[in-house]
Amino acid sequence: MADRVDLPRGWRGLALRSAEVEVVLLPEKGCDVYSWVDRESGVDVLFKTPWGLPPTAPGATGDSTTAWLERYPGGWQVLCPNGGADSAAPGVRWGFHGEACLVPWEVVDTGPDRAELTVRLHRAPLRLRRRVTLSGRLLTIEESVTNTSPDAVELMWSHHPAFGSPFLGPDCVIATSARTVLADDEAPGTLLAPGSRHAWPLVSTRDGAELDLSVVPAAPAAQLAYLTDLDEGWFAITNARLGFGVGLRWPVEVFGHAWFWQELNSSAGYPWWREAYVCAVEPASTIPGQGVDAARRKGSGLVRLAGGERRDVTLEAVMFPAAGRVRRIGPHGLVETETEQPEGT
Repeated sequence: MADRVDLPRGWRGLALRSAEVEVVLLPEKGCDVYSWVDRESGVDVLFKTPWGLPPTAPGATGDSTTAWLERYPGGWQVLCPNGGADSAAPGVRWGFHGEACLVPWEVVDTGPDRAELTVRLHRAPLRLRRRVTLSGRLLTIEESVTNTSPDAVELMWSHHPAFGSPFLGPDCVIATSARTVLADDEAPGTLLAPGSRHAWPLVSTRDGAELDLSVVPAAPAAQLAYLTDLDEGWFAITNARLGFGVGLRWPVEVFGHAWFWQELNSSAGYPWWREAYVCAVEPASTIPGQGVDAARRKGSGLVRLAGGERRDVTLEAVMFPAAGRVRRIGPHGLVETETEQPEGT
């Protein structure tokens, strides 16, 4: 059995362990990956919000964006059936970033290094199932979404892994298979012009300066953009000072893009108050990340499930020793660098 661990404010996590890595899931909140820890250094690579874990019982909230943010502890979520602004669905509205990461999931099976969980959503006729396995430095998430209705459903499906300090910092370098960066047309952040298109990683700022997005900025900055034109789906963040990095690989047949979000002590006022230091590269079916309504009007990649149809994905995340600039994250966590031969986990 996986260990149950006590977390702040009455939460109980589900801990999976290998000799190298510990992962803690939150079954009662969306099956979030709450922490992802390198056991040798003790460093948790995932971002934690300034307010931390919310109370276990939701409080009174207003709009769905505020409600979601109040319950966002950082970490890694699955966003389904919506991503971004709340949107219309038959007979209901789908809230900001969807329902799947807010509701309790049922634990089906566990072991010291594995867990299987499932949930049937209320606002969409969808059942999600997830098997999380830890093997050495490799974390594998096998996930499915099934339309339980006889009617077709269109949805957004994405993953929201966010990285923070002490792992994230100006020492970090980002690598990705994406060739193109498309700035969000409504909220591109502090540096990129709305809707502008660039070749990764060198982009032009709205002031005409050259910016290398593969280097995490030392100065305060904020970005919301989309990484696209992917032959393979992968990214890596390496911290040479700490001596290790993290990588993620995903199937482009479902997640044809990745949302690129940085909030680096930049945004004044609610919700960040210049206290958040976070970078996220988020495999996503759909752009822009402005909700299903916006995707239908101006985007691409909505997932359409016929009645009774199931879609399956496998994501592989790996921690690896820093050994030069990452050239590729291959299957099964195989890390290829510019200075060394591929290294397995």
